[in-house]
Amino acid sequence: MRIGIVGVGSIGSLIAGRLASTSCDLLLYGRGLHAAHLTVEGLTISGIKESSIPAQQWEILLEEQALPESVESSCDVVLMTGKTTAFEQHLAVAKHLLRIDGIVCSLANGLGHEERLVQTFGAHRVFAATTTHGAYRPEPGHVCWAGLGQVTIGPFMHHHTEQSVEGLMQLFGEAGLQPQWEADGRVLLWNKMLLNIAINPIAGLLGKENGALLEPMLFESAVSVMLEGAMIARAEGVRLADDDILIEQLRTVLEATRGNRCSMLQDIRSGRETEINALNGEICRRGEMVGLQTPLNHALASIIEHLR
Repeated sequence: MRIGIVGVGSIGSLIAGRLASTSCDLLLYGRGLHAAHLTVEGLTISGIKESSIPAQQWEILLEEQALPESVESSCDVVLMTGKTTAFEQHLAVAKHLLRIDGIVCSLANGLGHEERLVQTFGAHRVFAATTTHGAYRPEPGHVCWAGLGQVTIGPFMHHHTEQSVEGLMQLFGEAGLQPQWEADGRVLLWNKMLLNIAINPIAGLLGKENGALLEPMLFESAVSVMLEGAMIARAEGVRLADDDILIEQLRTVLEATRGNRCSMLQDIRSGRETEINALNGEICRRGEMVGLQTPLNHALASIIEHLR
């Protein structure tokens, strides 16, 4: 099975590095010094499980170069693991790489990506997917696996079954990425969204790792932001678990990723554009559509946006 990973940042690099130990054939798309390092020297993974992956374990496509015809329609699976801000560009790359009978899913933060994938590839080729693994890049060519989580996959608009992705799930299992199947893709995507809106902006503003949010007052603040988002999801008809279960899920993820520097914190420190509009900003937009106010998410979105 040939797997294309489009957007090899922290999570994309971690997934690629772990899949490199399996029988799959890897094709990676990235940019900058990090992608150049993967091309020449490979990848170092530290943290939960340490390993060094030589550059010969994959083929690298650099954003700075044109896509070669040799890789057109060559991938059985494309995983879009880049930033929300690069989604449209990465979508064009996925169109070039994916076979006519291949499948695609996005691990990008936020909501709405799957609808775009369906418009491009058709519902029968699109799965919902999320990950709760924690990872960050201390330097080019090095990713720290800071939190053990899961990679969860489920159907989106098509009536897929777990058997539809049996081969991919097996590879994820062999890679130690803890694959799980979720029968309701909308619930899957919203559960990840709720974690992101609660953790990323607060940890980013504090300049601290995820574990700092376990402090009682900060945890209460994160819960309030999350439950405001859950109110919007339920107004859209999404069948979320009860609030106490959502709160326990948040606590579990914070404990599992207590040493992780979330992506928004990394972006703020590097002076890059954040994904706040696709997270808390998206909650505000959806709130307006269903006639509900979202003051907590609005405040966080406004503060993060004005940091630049």
